Amino acid sequence: MSSTFVSYHLNTSIVTRPFSWLVIYTVVTGALYFLVTHFPMGAVRVIQPTGFDTHIARLPYTLPLYLSYVLIMPALVLLGRRREWLLPAFFAAAVASGTCLLSHLFWPTMIERPDSASQWLTWFYRIDSPLAASPSGHVALPVAISVVLGYLRVRQTWIFTLWSLVLAVTVLTTGQHVLLDVMYGAAIGGAAGLATIMLHRLRVDLRTMAAILLEWLCIIVTLRIALYVSDWRLYCVAFVIIAARQHALFILYHDATHYHLTRHRSINDFLINLAIGVPGTVPVEFYRPLHLEHHQHTGTTKDPERRFLYHQQPWEFRPLNGKLLLRQLLGDLFIINTLRNLRAYRDAGGASPKMTRSVVAAGIIWLTLLSFIAWQTGTQTMLLIALLWFVPLATLGTLLQKIRSIAEHSGGPDVTPGWQEWTYAWKVGCAGRFFIWPYHINLHLHHHRSANHPWHVLPGLVSTDDRLMDSRTLLSLLWSGLKKKN
Repeated sequence: MSSTFVSYHLNTSIVTRPFSWLVIYTVVTGALYFLVTHFPMGAVRVIQPTGFDTHIARLPYTLPLYLSYVLIMPALVLLGRRREWLLPAFFAAAVASGTCLLSHLFWPTMIERPDSASQWLTWFYRIDSPLAASPSGHVALPVAISVVLGYLRVRQTWIFTLWSLVLAVTVLTTGQHVLLDVMYGAAIGGAAGLATIMLHRLRVDLRTMAAILLEWLCIIVTLRIALYVSDWRLYCVAFVIIAARQHALFILYHDATHYHLTRHRSINDFLINLAIGVPGTVPVEFYRPLHLEHHQHTGTTKDPERRFLYHQQPWEFRPLNGKLLLRQLLGDLFIINTLRNLRAYRDAGGASPKMTRSVVAAGIIWLTLLSFIAWQTGTQTMLLIALLWFVPLATLGTLLQKIRSIAEHSGGPDVTPGWQEWTYAWKVGCAGRFFIWPYHINLHLHHHRSANHPWHVLPGLVSTDDRLMDSRTLLSLLWSGLKKKN
C-alpha cells in the first residue's frame, strides 16, 4: 500500500530544541501576563478573603520561595532535556498557564493587599500588580507538571510535587492569593495534567496539539482585544491575523488528513474537526479522499487540484500577465473562485459531506460553546464574532491558501527554469512562515516524497543536495512581468 495512505509514526517524542521552546513559552506567557495585569478588559472583581485567610500570617522571608516560580520551566527543561517525558510535561505546563491567563483575560480579578510592615513585601507590592489574582498560575503550573510526571513515574516527580506545595503555601504567606485562588489553580493544573495523560494514552502528537492550541490562543486573544477596544482599525488588524492563523490551522488539518495527529483514526478526525474542520466548514472526512487522490495523481488530469481547485480560472501552472494575475487573486479574495470550485465538484458528481460521528460530536461541542458565549455576551457581540471569523475565512484566508497552493506545485519538469520536480520546496523567512508557509509546508516536495511523516519531521528529511526555491522569487512564479531572480 502506498505511504500516502498509511501513517507511520516515528519516535519523535524527544524535544530536540528544548531551550527554543522555553524562549517561546516565556515570550508568549510573559506578553499575556503583562496584558492581563496592566490592561484589564472588563469589570475587575475583587477577591474577598475567607475566614481561613484572615488567620494566615504574612511571612516576608517566604518571598524568595514565592519568586522561585520563575525557575520552574527552566528547571523542567534542564532536567528533561534529551528525555521523552519533557514533551508531555511541558505540554501540560503550557496548557495550565494558558488556561489561567485566558481566565484573567475574560474575567479580571484582583486581590486587596493589607499594609505590610515588611520592606520586602512593600517593595514587591509596589512593583507587582494585584490583578490576575484568581486562579493562581503559581499553583497550576507545578501541579500540572507533577501530575504528568507522577503518571509517567519519573524520578524527578518529587521535586515538582514539593515545589507545588511550597508555592501553594507561599502565595498565601506573601499575600498574593487567597485560599480559593489556590484551590482553583490546583484544579486547573490537575485538569491540564489529566488531559495531557489522556492525550498521551491516545498517542496524540503533542507537538501538533500544542500548535493547534497556540493558534487558537492567538485567535482568541485577537478577538478579545478587538471586541473590547471596538475600533475599526483594530478590526482590520484582527481580520489579517485571524485569516493567517486560520490558514495555519488548515496546514495542521492537512497533516491530520494523513492521520498524523493520532493513530486512532476516529480520535484523529474528531480532534481536527473540533479544531478547524467544523468551524472551518470543511470536515476532514470530506477533504481526505480528494487530498489522497491528489497525492496519487499529482500533475495529471486526474489530480483534483487541476480538476476543481483551478476550474475556469486563469492559473495554469505558469506565470500570468498582470491582468490575468489580478483576475486570479481577486477571484480568490472575493469568493468567486470558491464558487467555481464547488460548482465543478458538484458537476463532477462529487459526494456531499457526511455527518459522521466525529463531525456530529465536534458540532455539538461548538454549539454548546457558542451558546455559552451568546449567554455571556449578546446578539451584537455574536454577530461581530461571526463576521471576524467567517469573513477572513472566506476571503483573505482563501487567498492565502490559494497562493500557497500555487507555490506547492509546478507545471512539470522545466516549466520553472532549473526545476525538475512537479512539487516545490522553498526556503522561507519569518513573514513567509506567518502568512504562506506555516509548519514546514514550504517543504512540500519532501512531504510528497514521504507523506507518512508528520510536519515536524520534514526539516530532517532535507538533504544537503536538495535545492530550495528562494521565497523572494514567489512573485516571479506568479507574474510573468517580473524576471525571475537567479
